[in-house]
Amino acid sequence: MAAACPAFGSTSEVTLYYAAEPESATADLADATMVWYQIPMTGESIDAALTSAVSEQITPQRSYAGSKLVQGEVTGSFNYEMQANTFFYDMLIAVLQADKTMTAEGTTNWAAAGTIKNGSAKHCLAFLKRVQVGTGTYDWYIFRGCQIGSLSAEIQPNALITGAVNVMGVKPQAPIEAAAKPAGWTLTDAPTKDLMSGVDSLQDFAISSGGTPTGVTMQNVSFTIENQLRQQPAVGLGHPFSAGIASGRLSVKFSGSAYYADATIFSAFLDDETLTIEGSLLDALGNGISFECGTVKVTAGSIPMASAPDQDLLISTEFQAFEDTTTGTISIKKVAA
Repeated sequence: MAAACPAFGSTSEVTLYYAAEPESATADLADATMVWYQIPMTGESIDAALTSAVSEQITPQRSYAGSKLVQGEVTGSFNYEMQANTFFYDMLIAVLQADKTMTAEGTTNWAAAGTIKNGSAKHCLAFLKRVQVGTGTYDWYIFRGCQIGSLSAEIQPNALITGAVNVMGVKPQAPIEAAAKPAGWTLTDAPTKDLMSGVDSLQDFAISSGGTPTGVTMQNVSFTIENQLRQQPAVGLGHPFSAGIASGRLSVKFSGSAYYADATIFSAFLDDETLTIEGSLLDALGNGISFECGTVKVTAGSIPMASAPDQDLLISTEFQAFEDTTTGTISIKKVAA
């Protein structure tokens, strides 16, 4: 009899989902009624990293005496291509800790034309990693008590807009091995929306001084919204993972390369000038977001340098947004055609 054809796992057989953690304490999500929403990711690294402490005991056998598992961290990230879908809007609510509702059914009260700002309403999520191991059977990895540490986006010419979302969680649940989907779960596929690109999706982008656009032309732009989360370890938990996750100060930063036309950016840096940054990210149908930062400072910049012959003269610059009485650190409007 011929041996069965060996088959090992492929990244194409991994699917990532998220859901709001149930409000009531649930020891085992495998027994809960859950609606999971697929993340349209291009790669992921969400893990429950474990660390053991090795004994320093001196033995007459000149050997190591043993070890003990002492630390675990739920961390990682996933990459995405920007689309005006529910996933992207939910991640913005979560990373801004905006005062909007995220329920286990995935609905929010962020209506079209509504605006969100940075706040302190923590949104607790669960993440599910499904790995196919056979026909209709999967290994299911569940990560509990997760928050969004950061969301970033890269806007490059002649390319799709891509980004990354970083996750930090409290602890994993014991994996469900080689099993079908639990009876109480609903798995919802990611909606298909138009992709956004640096060609036409970034619209009305302006860096202004005193209400007047500076006219700076960016070759590329990136931004990061960062919560500076930290693990809160404790003793007596009965497991090596954290007791909770704390938030630091919200950071909103822009960076990029600008074509050199004049000394505007460097002068703003030199004069410690207050700027504003605004723009929209819209798909071909006009769906997406518009954003505004009312108080921005140049935090790093340069004068142009002729590093090689026959090259564009560029300056690299970085901006940071600060709290503003009107826009907060950043104000984001939901745009629907």
